[in-house]
Amino acid sequence: MFLRRLRGLNSANLPRVTIAQRVVDKIVANALVYETETGESLIGFALPQSGRPEPDLYVLDTIAPDASAVRASTYFEQGDDLQGDIFNWFYDNWETMRVRMRTINSNGTLPKWDAPLCHLGDWHKHPGTLVEPSWGDTSTARNHINDRQAGTPQLLVILATLWDRSYADQPEAEAMAAETDDETPEELKPEGSEAQPLLVPVDENGLVRIDVWYMSRTIRRFRRLTPIVVPNAELPELPPLSWHLAHPERLRSEVESLNQAGYAVSLEQYDTDRVPPLEICFSLARRESQHVIILITEVDYPAHMPRVRLTAMSALRDLPEEANLFDRLWNASQPLPQSAYPLWSWTERHRLIDLVREVEARLAEGKVR
Repeated sequence: MFLRRLRGLNSANLPRVTIAQRVVDKIVANALVYETETGESLIGFALPQSGRPEPDLYVLDTIAPDASAVRASTYFEQGDDLQGDIFNWFYDNWETMRVRMRTINSNGTLPKWDAPLCHLGDWHKHPGTLVEPSWGDTSTARNHINDRQAGTPQLLVILATLWDRSYADQPEAEAMAAETDDETPEELKPEGSEAQPLLVPVDENGLVRIDVWYMSRTIRRFRRLTPIVVPNAELPELPPLSWHLAHPERLRSEVESLNQAGYAVSLEQYDTDRVPPLEICFSLARRESQHVIILITEVDYPAHMPRVRLTAMSALRDLPEEANLFDRLWNASQPLPQSAYPLWSWTERHRLIDLVREVEARLAEGKVR
């Protein structure tokens, strides 16, 4: 009975999937770079629609894994914690942008995109002409959607395969690509022969085929979907990735230099100017200092010199246990006078410690109160 219900699903009961062109471009580029399996996570929106059991899905962008990703000829595993940190960056910035949209929108109706950013699934490259999810893909997907704490109610799996253009146009190629391992249990075999893949030519002879598959807590086996690809401008654009995530080795080096100079360092994402994206702020304290130095870096650091604010150490007295330390420091801080900034011109070769030493020298001379 359950299998018959699944096979009776029509397009009105399946989600509609819209993909930004940048996502397709990234899939194609990465599929061509790596001879082994590879992939990225997919982020965007799952928007419930009246009268439809499954949400409309909008894929805005991808998040690449870090260096710990495992790539093999028939196996791919996403990386460690960096992907989660990057998603949190996009999520936090999008929440800030949602508040801004509501403020700007004065007619009382919520914009279409006033929805939380979410992890929609993953794409990965498959070997040969395997355009269907493997048994391992299916098992992983079911574990994910059944995880009520860490999972999501639905999951997209996008598969990329490399094809010879002349062969891919032949009917027997589609039949061969749709073959499923005879050892796969019937209830795990995917469905969806009526849906159409994306075929992206890459040169005179080759193309990348992109197949979109979907599973949810109500549709418990993979169904193939026909995606709609739209220009980037038709979907919301996420903020640029901040330097501390794009270049984690630079962050480590900066913090190490500050620690070696005797500073206790705390890092905070903070909306310092009420204009997205968020800034990355460093609060620096030394035992013998009378000030806490706050450095405000933009997402493109070190392209521009950080802004500086000073907070008296006395602001930390009688701090309640539940209080947000950085909020307390920020609210008690004052901007460094422009005359107290370095006289030399900032370049990308400079480090945070260079700026801090200059500020400390001005403080020692009594030129900054």
